[in-house]
Amino acid sequence: MLLSGDSKIEKHISKLKQARIIRGYTQEELSKLSNVNIKSIASYEQNPEKLSSASTSTVYRLADALGIEIEDILNKETL
Repeated sequence: MLLSGDSKIEKHISKLKQARIIRGYTQEELSKLSNVNIKSIASYEQNPEKLSSASTSTVYRLADALGIEIEDILNKETL
């Protein structure tokens, strides 16, 4: 799922942001699709650890909107 290209850049982009970019969504589009506040999405992309502490429902809605598994957007190996 990682973006192709410079591995130095890939390390600094959250998995959520990578997935969003790959799908071609803006934060606003993802917000509408997932019913997650755009400010929350921006926060999760800037600080991936916050997504790990978000509600299960929020993480599920984001993953579902992106058509991927929850584990694919968390910056941890397991839940």
